[in-house]
Amino acid sequence: MSGGYDCRPTLLGAELSNLLPNPPADTPFAESALVETAMRFRPVILACALLALPSLAAAATPGRLQLPDFSALATRAAQSVVISLDSSLLHQASGFIDERSGTNGAAVNDLIKGIRGIYVRSYSFDKPGEYSKADVKAVQAQLLAPGWQPVVSTHDLKQGKALDIYLRRSGKRTDGLAVIATDPRQLTIVNIVGAIDLARLARLQGQFGIPDLGIPVGGR
Repeated sequence: MSGGYDCRPTLLGAELSNLLPNPPADTPFAESALVETAMRFRPVILACALLALPSLAAAATPGRLQLPDFSALATRAAQSVVISLDSSLLHQASGFIDERSGTNGAAVNDLIKGIRGIYVRSYSFDKPGEYSKADVKAVQAQLLAPGWQPVVSTHDLKQGKALDIYLRRSGKRTDGLAVIATDPRQLTIVNIVGAIDLARLARLQGQFGIPDLGIPVGGR
């Protein structure tokens, strides 16, 4: 790669090894050469660490999924919805919902109480076959991790529709929820981080970019 260094540890380690003069490890020259080389590469190492921070933070947040890059799907979709709201953005967005829906701020704040993030990826297509199972495999693999439990699974083989809902629990506490809804012309993935249950999910339908998943509100 011209003009820079690859951030991958294996290549960076190889370049460091090639630059060191390779004297006996217990000599003062070896120690000073190692320090000098480490200082020389400090900006590269720091840049790599900063680039890794967002994914490390996501992985360290209970209930947060690492959603794949669906940009290729977005180019084929007739309609796409991409929502990424952390706790601060979530409360800002609640103000817009107050104005548009006419609901009072207390009701909206009660709805998102204990929620630390809402992440939505939804794509609608003009014809079937525009996405594959491989597009959601990375998400499904994360839901096999300890703590995630399937709570709803409905599949209509005739119409090709499926709805799977998972909760992540730590003891009696719920840390997150995941939804994968598919039909031949639509793919929707929802990840809600924080205190959430099916009753609140039903009330959140149509809010904060969460589509109507067909979950009845109040048992209706």
